[in-house]
Amino acid sequence: MNKLYFIILVAISIASCQSIKITESTDYSTYLKNDKMIITKDSLLHTKELIKRYHPNPFNSISEAKFDSLIGIVSKTFPTDSIPETEYIFQYRKAFDKITDGDSHFLILPQLRRYPEYKLKGKHIRVWPFKMLCFNDTLIIDESISPELQKGDQIISINDRSAKEIVKYTYHHRFLDTPFTQAQNHFCFAPNYKIQYLRKGQKHKIKIPGVPLSKYHFKEEYYPKTIYNDYKTGYFGIKNFDNNKFMIKQLAKFIKKVQFKGYTNIIIDVRNNPGGNGDRFDELISLFTEKDSIDYQNGSRVMVSKATLDYGFSEDSIGKVCNMPEADIIKSCPLDKSKYAGKMNYYVLVSEYTASMASTFANIMQYNKFATLVGEPLAHNALKYGEITTSPFNNSLLVISTVEIDEYSNQKNGIIMPDVFIPYKAEEYKNGGDPVLEKCLEYITPNKYLGYK
Repeated sequence: MNKLYFIILVAISIASCQSIKITESTDYSTYLKNDKMIITKDSLLHTKELIKRYHPNPFNSISEAKFDSLIGIVSKTFPTDSIPETEYIFQYRKAFDKITDGDSHFLILPQLRRYPEYKLKGKHIRVWPFKMLCFNDTLIIDESISPELQKGDQIISINDRSAKEIVKYTYHHRFLDTPFTQAQNHFCFAPNYKIQYLRKGQKHKIKIPGVPLSKYHFKEEYYPKTIYNDYKTGYFGIKNFDNNKFMIKQLAKFIKKVQFKGYTNIIIDVRNNPGGNGDRFDELISLFTEKDSIDYQNGSRVMVSKATLDYGFSEDSIGKVCNMPEADIIKSCPLDKSKYAGKMNYYVLVSEYTASMASTFANIMQYNKFATLVGEPLAHNALKYGEITTSPFNNSLLVISTVEIDEYSNQKNGIIMPDVFIPYKAEEYKNGGDPVLEKCLEYITPNKYLGYK
């Protein structure tokens, strides 16, 4: 349903170019293109019209009249001189984040681009050697490649850029993608990084090398699995929905393994899952129920444009919001009883970052009462829009939904609430570990108290 993860990777990639050689010691951040531009009210209004060409309902959280009024207000705060492209995008977001509030798919992404005077490839770029969790203005390391830094360390600053400033320029996703975050922060790549951080209340300063973009990999499984014997509970993580055939086989085997031990509880973690595709979802859902089918969509609408003509619309429909052709609406999903894994208690861990097909999976499990949803609320309208397209935006990229979807759900005001609310708290994550998972285990087996309140 959503190519967003792929789009982000494209947005931060660099194509091979010709000319001078850049050595490993070069501070290549000075070679990254960040053109200067002048931002105006007219440019915002032009971008608004561009979005309206593709999005079926961009003003679902703010009326167009109020949006135009907001543009008039924020345009008065714009710098009058030329500003770097990434600052230009940030200024733009003062108005256009209102559209992101109504559709979390909508993003404005800075891009690293080819230009002929430099030979610059992704392998020359060094990025922060860790992943972070974002709690408002607080950044805490979630995973680290660097041995000097560990899970739970709180970032104070990176190369004298404060955590508050870093957060200011990036989208406030719970799980921050490092190259994406650095690109938004004025392409702040460098060979080495000075890190100030807090660990157990003590302030530390270190200087560490960045990791090559091509080696920005973590020793994590796409489908991590664990059995917590003290809690008689299995844990299965799904990082994305890209290789569903393999994932379903792994999950089915894991369910049998948990059942063999006599346990009946399984946690399925999609907190850090940006989505993927819906291939074989009928097989996946069949694991959890003996039903012949489930209701899925009540309807769907499309903004007809050149990006959506492949649905069979005629060109004279361009610019109109039309109902999706009946053949393309999945009103119900047939299931295979033979795939049913047996009666179990399922708990699906979610976060505000759970997106696209991951949010659809969480919704199906909750709406059909196949599982208990645990964690924090999903992003506003996480289910409502999808089938994204992209449009050039100066030298950057607009990511825009083209389809509005009505999935059967229990959402209220566009928000899917968990059945068991467990908020993310920065103070708890400073101690390392995974407090939300631990609290979920405690909820399942209350007599194994972990010390969290």
